[in-house]
Amino acid sequence: MSGLTISQRLCRIVVSLSQSLNIYAPRVKMPVSLCQTISRRLTRLMDRLRVLMARGPMPVRPKRTTPRNPPKNPKPTSQSEEFYPPTNFGWLAFMFPGSDISAMRSHLCILLDEPETQSLITGHPMLARSLRPLCHMLGIKPPACLKLPKKPRLKRAPSFTLTPAPKKPARRIWRPAPPRVMTPAEAQLAARQFFNPRDFYL
Repeated sequence: MSGLTISQRLCRIVVSLSQSLNIYAPRVKMPVSLCQTISRRLTRLMDRLRVLMARGPMPVRPKRTTPRNPPKNPKPTSQSEEFYPPTNFGWLAFMFPGSDISAMRSHLCILLDEPETQSLITGHPMLARSLRPLCHMLGIKPPACLKLPKKPRLKRAPSFTLTPAPKKPARRIWRPAPPRVMTPAEAQLAARQFFNPRDFYL
């Protein structure tokens, strides 16, 4: 990825993650609905990165003090939203061990270690907010330019009335199955992708 700008390198990393997801998801028998959910999340992240890099540095928006109005006609929960992706640290790299996602993780680590990228993130708070979820899903410890400042603890007045919290519905989290053995044609294609990645990725 030499000779490219930071914006192009970031977008190519996200595009390669989405392509690797579509290639390796059938091998671990991932549900189609869950694969589409993760793909949409990566697509929104890539679009946000492109807009932020084209717009330039902007201050972080203040948090909303008034609650948002609930939707008038909430959509019913469908069966396609039955599974949810995990939320633990490095969940995307855990789902596809030995895939191209680990290579994209290394590219992102190298990019975040460069002084030019760190100076850009320091002066671009909105960009840092978008890169933190990407580092979390790939299992990358955020550098100093991405770490959030520690908030001071506020002392709360003791309350003597205990109200039980409402129970949330249980969320089913999908776990990857053992990958199946590749056919000779798939093994040859994987070897070509490994040695000649420019012929397959943007």
